[in-house]
Order: sequence, then C-alpha cells, then structure tokens
Amino acid sequence: MIRTLIPAALICLAASACSETTKVSDDLQESQVDVTNPTGRSERVGSNPGERPVRIGEGGPRFDACQAVGRIAGLRSNQLDVRIAPFDSAKSKDSLSEGNLVYICTRSIDQQWFGIVYDNSGQSADNEDGALSADCGVSSPVRSKRNYDGPCKSGWVESTFVKLVAG
Repeated sequence: MIRTLIPAALICLAASACSETTKVSDDLQESQVDVTNPTGRSERVGSNPGERPVRIGEGGPRFDACQAVGRIAGLRSNQLDVRIAPFDSAKSKDSLSEGNLVYICTRSIDQQWFGIVYDNSGQSADNEDGALSADCGVSSPVRSKRNYDGPCKSGWVESTFVKLVAG
C-alpha cells in the first residue's frame, strides 16, 4: 500500500511544481500603499480604509486584462450606484445609467458584485457599433494581476444589473 502511495504523492508534487505561481503580495490588496505602475506613475492605492480596488489581469498573461463587457440593464431606478467596495453598505462614488457599457474585470466571492472599469462620458447602447467609447487599457493582456490604475474610472456594481454583451 505504501509503495503505491509514494509514487502517487511524487506525481502530485511534480504536477503542482509545473503550475503557474503567483506571489502572495499579488493578492494582498490591503497591503499595497505606494504602488509604482508600469506607466511610470506612482500613486496611493486603497487610501480609503473601506475601499477595495478593482483588480485586472486575473485571467493570466494570455487573456485580456478584463475578460468581458456588460451593459447596465434592468434598473429599478434611473441610476445604478458604483461603490468603492463590493458591499451594500460601501460608499457610493458614482452612478451609471441604463444602457451604459462597462468592462467586467473581477467579481466578488459570492458573485453578487462585479468589479468594473468604465468611462461614463456618453457611452451607451446608442453607440453606432455598440462598443465602449473609451480605451481604458483593459482590452489587451497585462503581465500580472494588479489594481486598475486608470485612465478610466473603476468600482463595484451589483451583478444583477449587468447583462453580458461579450466575453
């Protein structure tokens, strides 16, 4: 019995050594205070204690930084609050209207919130080709997971009100 367990354990160990590795610091969003971005800018990230930045690049270096596009739909009121964190009690930082298009970059563990990137300067379902009007820098791969740092806006919205368009 032991003779069969040892080779099986060695195979599992070898297979896990070949998997993609990530640094623990990649997932410690709260520990990031001063960040040097690939664009050469330095900024404070997560300066608000309740804020949870939107992460991009979660699909890995072979996929777009944000892997889906969604349209705001099914609102109960005229506006959808964009929040600083994926919680009902989180502070609202902006709002979006019915028909606005957004990049879906991440989601909460319970799948009830999407971390989005958007530019609400006129993007809507009325665009000629239905595409987002701004280049937010998330339509191509990034080398590693990181907090989104612009040029567009980012935040958290309830996933119930985002209908998948592409991705």
